[in-house]
Amino acid sequence: MVDLRYVSDVELSPNGKTVAYVLRVPPESIDGPAGMRSILWVVPRAGGQARAFTTPGASSYAPAWSPNGKRIAFLSRRPGETHTQVLSMPIDGGEAQPLTDSDANIHAFAWSPDGKHVAYTADRKPTDAESKDEQDGRDWHVGDVHGTKHRLWVMDVRSGKRQAVTPADKHIVQMDWSPDGKRLAVQVSDRADVDATMMYSGLATVSAKGGELSPLTTTAGKLGHLAWSPDGSTIAYLGATDIHDPTAGVLFVVPATGGQARPLTADYEGTGQWMKWTGRDTLLMLANEGTRTAVVEVSTDGKRKGTTKGPVCRGLDVTADGRAVACAGELASHPREVYAGTRSSMKRLTVSNPGLDAVKLGERRIETWAAADGTRIEGVLTLPVGYVEGTRYPLAVLVHGGPEGISLDGWNTRAGYPTQLFASRGYVVLEPNYRGSQGRGVAYGKSDQGDLGGKEFEDVLAGIDHLVAQGLVDADRVGMGGWSYGGYFSGLAATKHSKRFKAAMVGAAITNWISFTGTTEIEHENSLVHWNLWPYENHALAWDRSPMAHTQGSTTATLVVHGDEDTRVPTSQGTELYRALRHAGTKTQLVTYPREGHGLRERAHQIDFAERWLGWFDTHVKG
Repeated sequence: MVDLRYVSDVELSPNGKTVAYVLRVPPESIDGPAGMRSILWVVPRAGGQARAFTTPGASSYAPAWSPNGKRIAFLSRRPGETHTQVLSMPIDGGEAQPLTDSDANIHAFAWSPDGKHVAYTADRKPTDAESKDEQDGRDWHVGDVHGTKHRLWVMDVRSGKRQAVTPADKHIVQMDWSPDGKRLAVQVSDRADVDATMMYSGLATVSAKGGELSPLTTTAGKLGHLAWSPDGSTIAYLGATDIHDPTAGVLFVVPATGGQARPLTADYEGTGQWMKWTGRDTLLMLANEGTRTAVVEVSTDGKRKGTTKGPVCRGLDVTADGRAVACAGELASHPREVYAGTRSSMKRLTVSNPGLDAVKLGERRIETWAAADGTRIEGVLTLPVGYVEGTRYPLAVLVHGGPEGISLDGWNTRAGYPTQLFASRGYVVLEPNYRGSQGRGVAYGKSDQGDLGGKEFEDVLAGIDHLVAQGLVDADRVGMGGWSYGGYFSGLAATKHSKRFKAAMVGAAITNWISFTGTTEIEHENSLVHWNLWPYENHALAWDRSPMAHTQGSTTATLVVHGDEDTRVPTSQGTELYRALRHAGTKTQLVTYPREGHGLRERAHQIDFAERWLGWFDTHVKG
């Protein structure tokens, strides 16, 4: 599972004939405690032999074709270099050459429409005074806001001359060129910490020669991808309907000169992920819709048409005329590969894991049931390998995070959710899209607010009862596991709902809403979007919905897992639950992984975690 290769960063050439993509490969044994490496590849869109464009010596990612299609630029930090730079190489081969010589790490870049300039965001360098303080040991920090601001630069490709075009006190999240190359649209924040960037960013335009930022429109809450229309008159962006919207999933348009933004998909029962203009009045949007992804054409008058046929796309690109489409697509039978074709018909171009074809996998299907209040709930169900009808199997409930995450009918490449490994061990696996999940529109996404751990958890219990009633699973052999908010669900399974669950895997989980609010890097996002209330001001409710409030009497064997450097959900959340369960006499174990944040990156950690989780359920769920 952890050694599988998968595709990302799919980019079509301007003429639509070639697809550039990144192949993510596992580290070699000589890499030590390392994560996946990224190699740049190209493949003809019509099909044919793929060829590696870079070597695995240093990761290469975020490919971008030059406007004339003759070169590919990408981000990489080469051996011996101290900073990530933009490199470029001709499509017909040759050595990669540095395009930039930044004295700070570059995070994102874009060619100008004429190919004569490159815009990029880079870490803001500390001032001499700041550096001196650090060297002298006087490097204390006042306040609790952390993060390095990214400044926007524009560089002349021929001369290498560059200039900063945004103020040093602003943090630039993303940018897009105007068609005439004279201005850039940017997402900008006053601070660089996660909470501020996520919840309090705004949109503006700025001259490519530098100057004042011109506010574009009034926004509230989360922001997603932005793009300038081909005629330069309009800017489109994905954003939230208000500050309490859990996703930036609604498509908006606004005049490029500034003004009131107009939502195009506020009533759409799906969640936008990415979009690109394909004409003066049309855009193509990739969205999560139910348990599938959809490729949707949206016109500026709000009309839309789309399809959910084809693979589950985790990334999409389209040519300017909208005729050629490519995506990093997956099915239940394989991880992400390059798919290309048209909006209505894409075919698979790459086979990155040929050995997977010989592996027996559990059959996948979509399951639907009614919640206690009648709400329709969907989930992805995986049957055990060698399933025999009429047999009751143990059940592993794997819950996505967020809560605005989603379980899709594709391959899950993350070690955090080893669906097919459980299926190979004889488990039925249920991955529910409880209320609050994306893919069902804004109203469904908000439907758990003010009630975290309430009806949304009952949605999952109803799903378990549904499978029991079908004769598919054994009600006395049920385990739940998840990461982040999925770990929060598992914490409730281990405590408040202990009678229903034999075992739980609580990964990087919120276990105490009060202490979590005071220690997480997403204090505002959590309170405004997830709760839509402040736990500090609603102490009784927040405490009642915390696993920590219900540890006494727990009989659920609980594996608690956390990364040592997690700033999203601090490690103390896992420690709190572990100690309370141990005090209550519950069978429990705490495992922390060094150097890991809010997810497991290192191969050895991923393997240990998967084996540990499987073993824990085999012992305590199967009996």
